[in-house]
Amino acid sequence: MADRQVESVIPLSSAQIELWIASFVWPFLRVLAMLSTAPVFDNRTIQRRLRVGLAALIAILLMPLLPPPPQTLNSAQAIPIMLQQILIGVSMGFGMRLVFAAFEMAGDLLGLQMGLAFSMFVDPVRGGQTPLIGSFLGVLASLVFLVIDGHLLVIAAVVNSFELIPIGSNLDVVNPQNIASAGSIMFMLALQIALPVLTAVLICNIVLGMLARAAPQLNIMSIGFSITIGMGLWVLLMGLPYFISGIDTAMERILNVSVLNPTAR
Repeated sequence: MADRQVESVIPLSSAQIELWIASFVWPFLRVLAMLSTAPVFDNRTIQRRLRVGLAALIAILLMPLLPPPPQTLNSAQAIPIMLQQILIGVSMGFGMRLVFAAFEMAGDLLGLQMGLAFSMFVDPVRGGQTPLIGSFLGVLASLVFLVIDGHLLVIAAVVNSFELIPIGSNLDVVNPQNIASAGSIMFMLALQIALPVLTAVLICNIVLGMLARAAPQLNIMSIGFSITIGMGLWVLLMGLPYFISGIDTAMERILNVSVLNPTAR
């Protein structure tokens, strides 16, 4: 009876165990690197063990869907492959983070032109003082990101990346030119977001300048500051409904030039 039990045990070689470990470690590193830099997931209020657990769960679910890795942990190419997975994950998260940086940059620019650059508050998440308008647009972008299921889009993007950039492929698949293009799109998005308010503030300043020139006896400086802030906030309030489509379009444009599409130029 004991001999039958011994014969029924499935023998496992060290090579098979190393292959299973590698099949888990390589996706785990890419997913964890992406979650550590992606918007919302990189928030300081989210515990590190939660990100590690989510990355481990996604890696376990991906193991039966991915082909066996070409290299194991004890091979000579283990360190380059490890750096490759971390680089791909960080590049994906950084590309998505640029969308939020564009909204925060637009808010900082609006606060400067509206006269609210001095308005600061202590942000416990960032651990310092941040501009009011920039932080408001950043929080609004995070809320809209969750409403349009952006967190699910992030997870789907990292899953699809294993088809576009398989494990063990060429180490030059991450094109630095695409990352630079994503940075240029960030500045363009920030300008597009801030342009309506900047135009309204500019027109308001021109009108106030003409009034000060036509009627010097009026104390324009005493009321011009409040009028400029009120006009900027009113135009910003009118443009808030268009932020949802703006964030969706921005995410799509960033993904088209990020490492998720390595053939894009």
